[in-house]
Amino acid sequence: MRLSKFRWAHGIFLLLILLMMACSSSKQSIEEGLISKEATLRVLKQNAMENPNDPTLQYQLAQVYFDLDSLELAHQSAMKAVQIKDDFWKAKLLLAKIQLELDSVAVAYRNFFRILDSDSGDVYVAEIAAAYGHPYKIHQLTTGDYNNAYAYPAPDDRRVVFQSDRDGNWEIYMIDMSGKSEVRLTNNDAADEMPVFSDKGQVIAFTSTRDDTSKKSRLRKTRNIFLMDLESQKTIREISHEADDWYPSLAGDKWLLAFASERDDPRDVSFSEKLSDIYIKHLSSGEILRLTQNEADDSSPSFSADGKWILFTSNRTGKFQLYRMNRKGAAQEQLTDLAGDCGAPHYSHDGKLIAFFSNHQGNFDIFMMDSHGENLIRLTNNPANDAYPVFSFDKRKIFFHSNRSGKYQIYWIDLMNPLDKMELMKEIKQQFVAFK
Repeated sequence: MRLSKFRWAHGIFLLLILLMMACSSSKQSIEEGLISKEATLRVLKQNAMENPNDPTLQYQLAQVYFDLDSLELAHQSAMKAVQIKDDFWKAKLLLAKIQLELDSVAVAYRNFFRILDSDSGDVYVAEIAAAYGHPYKIHQLTTGDYNNAYAYPAPDDRRVVFQSDRDGNWEIYMIDMSGKSEVRLTNNDAADEMPVFSDKGQVIAFTSTRDDTSKKSRLRKTRNIFLMDLESQKTIREISHEADDWYPSLAGDKWLLAFASERDDPRDVSFSEKLSDIYIKHLSSGEILRLTQNEADDSSPSFSADGKWILFTSNRTGKFQLYRMNRKGAAQEQLTDLAGDCGAPHYSHDGKLIAFFSNHQGNFDIFMMDSHGENLIRLTNNPANDAYPVFSFDKRKIFFHSNRSGKYQIYWIDLMNPLDKMELMKEIKQQFVAFK
């Protein structure tokens, strides 16, 4: 027994040593990278002084400054490079990226257009599309002189549920991917909203104010969460509480329901000032667990496909950022630290990607990153508000709603079809004309 305990303790000690070594190695690698860039910078500055008319040296100098976040110096060097050689497209592309960072958006877009319009334009399409923030084709799914919002695709990738106010109040509808065969799923005088599919595709959860019979405005009414069996059309109340409960997320194989609620805020304050937390209900047992507890708004829970992780938003640092935790509320980790607010995170089915919306570059647009919060990509670039993205099961599409046509409609990003050069040029030209 003593020997077993000794081996166990020795194993833990070795593990701690390895972890310390790994952290030390990581820190050392970062520090070495910075030192290497600083050393490169010194050499490039000296060479540029000796060869001031060498555009390649000026470009390389601009790139190092850019990597070190010295944007003004990077801009100066990139400008020198293109002044020396006007068709130095690689340098002009870097210049445009720097101009975007410096909020010289219209100038950056003009440079993007000039590069694409050159004989070498085909080479830079993908990189410019990514920098511009519209790398893939976008299709409109719904139309009408009314609002359609909060789309959620079925696991079979052939149907989409959403909410629509075409009947005077919000109801739940379903549509196929052709944009036809619309079916109305709810018919109630209350507001039925935020539908989500279960992983099996037979059940949807949604919020509704149908239990609040007061004469308060819709935005001040209490919501509860309901489940609907699509085959029988039977609807049951799953979450019933005097507090506001909303934003359901289902993990079908585990029969778990995550949601946001302000039920544990005892303060006598107005409806809009109440703070929310994330909860989870085990549908088989009826047990409800509180997963977060902060003097902040925690909301927008979304399960990973395997039900092990939950993405959510919180303004615990001042702005709404993205977090994740396991389904017991442990291992909470902040994933984003952007200048603006972030909302509605959603995992791809394989758990490798996260889609969300943010206004950190102006108005609300759709973004995508990896599961660690790195490799951020902007997917939409439109003066309207694009919000609430959801991956299709096959990871080929991202659905979202936008008011770019005047009313909110459902759109989807075709992740399999990048914009071609002519489409990208047309898009960019429309944008920089709008800046005039």
